[in-house]
Amino acid sequence: MVKAFVSHSSIDKPFVERLATDLRTREGIDAWLDKWEILPGDRIPEKLAAGLADADIFLLILSPDSVNSQWVSYEQDAWLTAQVEEEKLARQESRLPHRRLIPVLYKNCEKPFFLQSFLHVGINQANYEEGFQELVRGMRGESGKPPLKGETTTAPVSTSSTTGQIASGVVPRILAFNLLKCLLPAQFDEVIFRYDIDESQLPTNGAQVQKAKDVIKLASQKEGQSLSGLLNSIYQTAPHLK
Repeated sequence: MVKAFVSHSSIDKPFVERLATDLRTREGIDAWLDKWEILPGDRIPEKLAAGLADADIFLLILSPDSVNSQWVSYEQDAWLTAQVEEEKLARQESRLPHRRLIPVLYKNCEKPFFLQSFLHVGINQANYEEGFQELVRGMRGESGKPPLKGETTTAPVSTSSTTGQIASGVVPRILAFNLLKCLLPAQFDEVIFRYDIDESQLPTNGAQVQKAKDVIKLASQKEGQSLSGLLNSIYQTAPHLK
């Protein structure tokens, strides 16, 4: 399950609460919101630190009020410090970082300097549904890119657990194929690395769907029908697909 810490100004609370509620109830994304998590008598810094440590994604809601908020500044500094350490560890372990920051532009404002290199998602009252879906795709690592002519399409992958999917009659190779197709190119490469597949056995310039078929063929030769090792590599790379 994807866990997201929502950093915002209290002045933007009505919009932020709507967004966090929709993430939880419509998409099954565990959005952390101070209103829900910090109760009377709690130590605020401790609760914030726990929420930040447990999150996969830091949603920074941008507005004129949030960029001048002391609490938002504290939260983003704490997140960036942890993210720098995570990126160092990821490089040492030859994998992609598990923690990400996604700026959400709610009201026009000057983006802080450190965010200039981050692509933001624009969501406001006028484009809420369109912006919401773009944000969800970004949080799940889905590009939304249409298939090439001649490629077959399949139904979106369910967010239920592997056990539930297999128990419902989904064959592991079909499950693995659907999951591999959902991955971003960098995530696909990480799965190949984790699963220890020789890239020379895959087409150099082939579409990802063809590479996915070849990966499953190689995995079937290696594991038989269970493909548990391949599925574990996928879920380690993209936990949100579980």
